[in-house]
Amino acid sequence: MRRSLLSVLIIIGSLAVQAQPKGFEAVKNISSFQQALSANNAAIKTISSDFVQTKSLALLSDKIKSKGKFFFQKEDKVRIEYTSPFSYLLVMNGGQVMVKDEQKTSKINTKNSKAMQSVNRIMIDCMRGTVFQNPDFKVAAYESNGAYLLSLVPANEAMKRMFKQIDVFMNRKNLEVNRLTMTETGGDYTDMDFVNTVHNAALNESLFKIK
Repeated sequence: MRRSLLSVLIIIGSLAVQAQPKGFEAVKNISSFQQALSANNAAIKTISSDFVQTKSLALLSDKIKSKGKFFFQKEDKVRIEYTSPFSYLLVMNGGQVMVKDEQKTSKINTKNSKAMQSVNRIMIDCMRGTVFQNPDFKVAAYESNGAYLLSLVPANEAMKRMFKQIDVFMNRKNLEVNRLTMTETGGDYTDMDFVNTVHNAALNESLFKIK
């Protein structure tokens, strides 16, 4: 279970603290923004998207790129499927997590791991726009001409030991998540860019089956 948890954390990435990001300023009317975010995400039942992930390592000049498919279904179902250059599958469904690579399949009950509960919740919160209600993180909201940015910083010691920050970039017009940036304590960081996003398309329940 420890090994599986480590795999999940590596594949998703860890997070890092930063000052107010360049090109952004603090959201002027945070109450109105929260209301708009809540209303927008209330209408979203499913999300399907392609993604491109870029992993930057401090000790390497080359970046590691991978591609895959992302699926989300309310209230708490997530499927992240890496298809290139390797096969890797992460499925979150309720309190269960399944990790599958080319060698084996591992299952985790998040009820037995506070760390996995937080990882599970933050991924879901990012997609359904409920990050402001997550007690494990403090959220700062920024805006630019074309985007909103939510920066999440751990609020408890367990998360601080694992993570520092996750940045959620959203299109200003439709509040669609188009990038997650996750930076590790040592300076490594991961960008996850979402493209060809479709909302509210019917998704087969088998996508989220833990087996």
